[in-house]
Amino acid sequence: MCTVTYLPLGGQAFVLTSSRDEDPGRQTSARPQRQQLGEHAVLFPRDGQAGGTWIAASERATLCLLNGAFTVHPHQPPYRHSRGLVILHYFGFPATGDFIRHYPLAGLEPFTLVIRDGDGLCELRWDGTRSFTRQLDPAVPHLWASATLYPPAVVEKRQRWFDGWLAGHPDPDPAAIRHFHRTAGDGDPRNDLLMRREHVRTVSLTSVIHRGATPEMWYETVGAEIEALRDKITE
Repeated sequence: MCTVTYLPLGGQAFVLTSSRDEDPGRQTSARPQRQQLGEHAVLFPRDGQAGGTWIAASERATLCLLNGAFTVHPHQPPYRHSRGLVILHYFGFPATGDFIRHYPLAGLEPFTLVIRDGDGLCELRWDGTRSFTRQLDPAVPHLWASATLYPPAVVEKRQRWFDGWLAGHPDPDPAAIRHFHRTAGDGDPRNDLLMRREHVRTVSLTSVIHRGATPEMWYETVGAEIEALRDKITE
């Protein structure tokens, strides 16, 4: 459950940022580490409860997963495995096309997966019955928000915040987009990008910065300092 932005930085460079919205009682995630998955050295934070991840990067590809496909769905366990393992399984396939064609999705809870691979940007949605694949323009900024948390009206509002921010940042950088993720909103803690509800809140902020062959990952848990910043901005 999260909000994700993708920003091209010129050429093949880009930054992909995820605000992770989760139950604060969920077991804490391990900080990002590089692990060998088949032929690929993959950098990712591992979820402390299910063992998967919501974001990962290698020289080959950067992936980010959001809960839900298009609309809120009923939770109907047991599922075959955690959606967070889908990202790690991706690196066992020789190419994105092979993954999309052959990965077994039946038995998994609905999700949206963003894949930046080589020259391409791909969105894969699984609604529990069917998969939907869309090729996006990697030279254009994009925003996604979890369908399980944010109805279409809220997603549209977030898109307007993003569009307004882009208009004021013609030459954005990773620090600027992370500031957007910390502060964008209209003072509603339930739906600001740095969100807080009774049983779910923004627990971490992760960015993948890809400027060369080896991607960087910036990761921070969301604590009192960031929440205080949001309070100050919205006063």
